[in-house]
Amino acid sequence: MMLLSTSRRRLYASLLGTISLSLVLIPVRCLVVTVPSLDTMASRLGEESANLLNYRVAVGDKESPFQMKDMHVQLSDSLSLDRKKHSTGIYDCRLLEKPTFINDKGEQPIALESGGWEITWGPNSPHGHLVCSFVSPEQVKRNEGATLEKGRFFIRHRVWTSKTLESERERRRGIQSEAAKLLDDRDQKVKQITDTNDSLASKTWSYAQAAKTMGTYRDLGVYEARFVPLYDDQVLELIKDDCILSSRGQVFQVQSRRQGPVNIGESRVEFLKKRV
Repeated sequence: MMLLSTSRRRLYASLLGTISLSLVLIPVRCLVVTVPSLDTMASRLGEESANLLNYRVAVGDKESPFQMKDMHVQLSDSLSLDRKKHSTGIYDCRLLEKPTFINDKGEQPIALESGGWEITWGPNSPHGHLVCSFVSPEQVKRNEGATLEKGRFFIRHRVWTSKTLESERERRRGIQSEAAKLLDDRDQKVKQITDTNDSLASKTWSYAQAAKTMGTYRDLGVYEARFVPLYDDQVLELIKDDCILSSRGQVFQVQSRRQGPVNIGESRVEFLKKRV
């Protein structure tokens, strides 16, 4: 077997790491969908018992995040800012009690300030977003590495109708099936490069074909498809058929208009269980 130079080994190894370089937002295919009435959705959410939610949030370093639990909120029907284009408008989001975190002194309350909520849904998009915002009036530390910074932060979860969610689930399954075939094809090409006595020209051709395969893989939209929940226990039906919420979301802050939103963590949400 022909020994490979260090530079060539690095090139071949780079193919195996291509996936980690592909975490870019891939354009979602255009769907002809009917966006639900945001006016109706806002009024129904304000009336439904499903407007009581329990968030858990983890921000900062993934190895040692600042974790906040028992963020019990009510999506009220009290309008605080008239609707903009593709938005319900901003309504009051009420904190029903102080959320908590745990440090070396035990469970501690966090004096968050209530904020607002809105649903945004772009034209012809299969999904919208439920966005809630809150304000931490001061920096809160669990330890030196785990901190909730002072200021406003936002929690964003995707929403679908039952029809668009089913369509997106089918699309994700198709992407996963095609992605598996492409990764297998890439592995076969890499094996041809490293395990045969082919000429350098043949190995160069195999490398080019493997790189082309990974280009096709990136264009599939694998990263974007990960945000589509495949199972019903990963979603909450806020409004029957018309507003289905992902239990998994993101936390972000807006440092400046020029910089835009900066992702700072993850969130999970469930229905708030009523106390007996």
